Amino acid sequence: MLNVNLSIKIAFITAILALLQACDNNKLTVQQPGEVAIEFFDAIYNQQDLNAAVKLTTPQYSRILKSYYTVERVQKVLFNRRYDKVEIEEDTNITGLSFTDTNADKAYVTLMFDGLYNGERFRDLKKIVMVKQQGKWRVDKLKADVYR
Repeated sequence: MLNVNLSIKIAFITAILALLQACDNNKLTVQQPGEVAIEFFDAIYNQQDLNAAVKLTTPQYSRILKSYYTVERVQKVLFNRRYDKVEIEEDTNITGLSFTDTNADKAYVTLMFDGLYNGERFRDLKKIVMVKQQGKWRVDKLKADVYR
């Protein structure tokens, strides 16, 4: 009788732990604004895929991107920087962490670009405005560079 009760308790605890683990996994699938921004620019610069980039934007910004027709024109005209290959990182400032309030509908992300174009190395910073739409972060626009 003791072994039966113990077995039931162990099975119950195992089921509860499995349920909690499943809940944690669902939280991990929600992308942070910085991750979406990096994925967006990776599609533009490294994958050369305008359609993949458009899927990560708001409807208004997707119309702007599509009006340039090719990733080369988006790079050259809209972003003022071309790369053959680029590494993209989020600038997390002093803390080393990206922090966005879970209830926020808008976030600002700063990305650092380090890459090559025609054998020359270029570094750049871009500040991106991210908007949460239907529970997902989307690229809304780039903030104007005050130094250009």
